[in-house]
Formats: sequence, C-alpha cells, structure tokens
Amino acid sequence: MSCVSAESIIATVGEDVTLICNYDAQTYGKLSACWGRGAIPTRGCAEEVIRSDGASMVNRLSERYLLRGDVGVGDVSLTIRQVEEGDSGTYGCRVEIPGWFNDHKHQLTLTVVAVRPNPLKVETKEVKERTLTVCWTPVFDGGRPITAYRIDLKDKKAFWDAAVSTEVSNPELTQLTLVDLRPAKPYDLRMFVINNVGMSEASNVLTVTTQEAEGPPLDMQLEALTAHSIKVTWKPPRLDQRNGVLRSYSISYREYDSVGRQFKRWQYVSVTATRELESAILNNLKPSKKYGVIIQAKTNAGIGPASTAPLCSTLEEVAPDPPVIELKEVKGKTIALLWTPGFEGDSPITGYYLECKAVTASWDNTKTVVDFSPNQTEATIIEINPSTYNIRMFAKNSLGTSNASNVITFTTGEAGHQGVDLLTTVSTDTHAAASIKESQSGHLAAIVVPVVLLVMVVALVTTWQLRRDKEEEKI
Repeated sequence: MSCVSAESIIATVGEDVTLICNYDAQTYGKLSACWGRGAIPTRGCAEEVIRSDGASMVNRLSERYLLRGDVGVGDVSLTIRQVEEGDSGTYGCRVEIPGWFNDHKHQLTLTVVAVRPNPLKVETKEVKERTLTVCWTPVFDGGRPITAYRIDLKDKKAFWDAAVSTEVSNPELTQLTLVDLRPAKPYDLRMFVINNVGMSEASNVLTVTTQEAEGPPLDMQLEALTAHSIKVTWKPPRLDQRNGVLRSYSISYREYDSVGRQFKRWQYVSVTATRELESAILNNLKPSKKYGVIIQAKTNAGIGPASTAPLCSTLEEVAPDPPVIELKEVKGKTIALLWTPGFEGDSPITGYYLECKAVTASWDNTKTVVDFSPNQTEATIIEINPSTYNIRMFAKNSLGTSNASNVITFTTGEAGHQGVDLLTTVSTDTHAAASIKESQSGHLAAIVVPVVLLVMVVALVTTWQLRRDKEEEKI
C-alpha cells in the first residue's frame, strides 16, 4: 500500500489540468490527504499546495488549486486552473492511512507547454474615406508574450493570396488605423496574433466599404456677363478624388455689402454633373455689386469640400449702342434715311431720335429733334429748305440714351435738283411721322412722312402737273 505510483501528463498553457488521486473511503473511512510539489517525502507533502481533512478542503496555496471531486468518497484529485509553463514539474498525492508505512502515495509529472496565441475577434471602430480603424480585446497569449500583430487587407473581390500584409511589433496595441485606402472601395480585413511559439489562427473577417468623398471642383472661374448675371465655370474634382459617382454640384452665392463690409444671405443653385467642363449662369443679380460664389460636388455620401474664387462684380447698367445711319437718297428738298440698330444694352430700345443742324451751326446751340418708334428703321424727310446739313441719331432705353451715331452731311437743292442716289431700297414702315419745327437759324423746315404716304403724294403731284401741261397746250 505504501508503494508510489507515477505517471506523466502533458498540458498546454491555459488549460485546466486534473491530477488523479483516489482512495477507498468505504474501507478506510474519511482520511486526510495532501498534494505537494516535488518527490513525496517520508512524511507529509513537500511544498504543500492543498490539504483535505477527509470531508473538505482545509488549506490551499492558491485559488488555482481545487479539489473538484467528491472528497467524502475518497476522490482527492487535484485540479490546477489555467496552467502555466511554471506549473510544470512533479506533483505528489499522499493519503494518510493509519499505521506504519500504510500511506497511499501517487506521484505525477506535469509538463506544460506554451502554444500559439488565441485568435482575435476584430471589430470596426471607424470608417472614413481613406482610413479604417479596427479594435479588439486582448486574448490568451498561449503562455508566451505576444510579440506582434499581423494585418491582412485585400480587395473584397480578390483572394487572400493577393492581400497586403502588415506586421506591427507592438504587443500593447488594442486598436490600429489603416491609412491610404481608396474611397468608396470594399475591403476584407483579418488579423493574426504572434508569439515566439507561432502565429494564431486567423481572426474573423471584417468586410468594410470606405466612405465616398469628394475633392473640391477645379479651375473655378467667374465672369460678369451683364449687370444682372455672372457666368460660373469649373471642372470636376481630380480623378483620384472622384470617390463614387458625381451626382450634382451645389452652387452657393451671396452679395457682398461693400459699405457694411459683410455678406448677405446665401442663395443656392443645383447643377447636374454631366461634363468635364461645367458651367452655370447666375441670374437676377444686382448691377455693380460684388458676389461671392462657392461650388461643392455631391455624391450619395454627401457634399464635398468647397471650391472658391475671388469676388466678382456685375457690370454697370448700360444704355444702348448708337445706330448706324445711312443716307438712302437726296432728291430736291427730300432725303430718305435708313439705320441699323446697335446693341440694346440692359433694357429694350424704346425709340430713336434724329438731330439735324446746319453744317455751320453747333450741335449744342442749333439743332432740330425728330422722334421715331423703336421698330422704325427708315424714314423720309421732305420740304427741307435748300442748304447743307449734318444729321446724327441716338437710341433710347429705360436706362438712358446712347452716344451719337455717325454724322452724315448732305445738301438739299431747289425743286428739280437731283441729289446723289446713295441707296435704292423701299421701306414698308407705315408709322406716322413727326413734324420738324424750324431751327433757330431758320434754314430747316421739313415734314417727315412714311415712305408709302410719300409715294402717294408724289403721284398726285405728277398727275396735277400733267393736267396743267395739257391745258396750256389748248391755249
């Protein structure tokens, strides 16, 4: 009975190990027992780790040592929780049976070996356009200190053989951030834990898609078109910053108050993204005012950073350009004119007026004015006193009057005197004409009539003249 039995057990770090030791409590009754480390001495247990009085445990060196069996029936097996490499060695069980050399002795050799770390459970902490942050909870190191972590990252559609592996030699880490990723791109990620025994199994696989993002639109330019409009042109963000599909652009603009030195409220325009050179016209602006404009690209993920340009001022409101007048015909005391309208400015042309003076007179002191409707482009002036004259024309709109047109000089003669026929076109304008009053010099006395009416007058005069000639022949 006093002989010593022995056996060997191999365990891995972190396991719970049970060292078996039993006696026949029915035969011997409840007996005291102990476990110690090292060879069993002649009495007691060396380096005792736990003791039982036959009914229950009465003493132990550490909470890691347990008697999980039914001590009352003689099961005094020792369980060591989460064994470490330092737990390796010889363990002896002694059951104290009354009498000389009757004790039951059982000796075991425990070998605890270190293993690879346990695999991680990786979680996503933050996903941005070009970065991904993951985190994890520390795991069992296998009995040896963790020396590094390995991260595998690949395109979601690729195989793990094509993954990019990165090893981080910082065992204290519980999170890390991957940078220089592509926006709006799906990735797969897994991790490994390394100690000097080896590398753990792969962690769970995270599948993440980086956020869409936009760079600012490029080459933004502002151009004032009129007193009430500004043209905006720009190009899309750089190719490597077109993160996802460009949906549209948001144009924000506001007037700058130069007196109060502050901006007024924003106004907004949305433009669908369609071309490599985009443009939009901002209308209904105020004349001679500065405007600030920004442009932002939009994707499904939201709106990107703004592109800016220097303030742009709308143009001043302008009157129309002067017409270009031509002398169509000079015949006796009659002249025929036509004119070509110029640019109407920022408001439709409301009419024209003609100034006429003697060639020797000053425009400031001696002139006669004739008004014409905005749709009229030619006129005939009759009954002009024989002399040499200057004429010029102006256009009018709601904003003012144009500069003077080109000046034409002509000379009228007595009845029957034929002037130079400069242009032979016939007008269909039937607007009634205004009368011209005599100027201060007394040289000009004429009537402006429509061309159709003038033709009728000439026909009547001709008929009257023929009748008069016939009557004289009879006499």
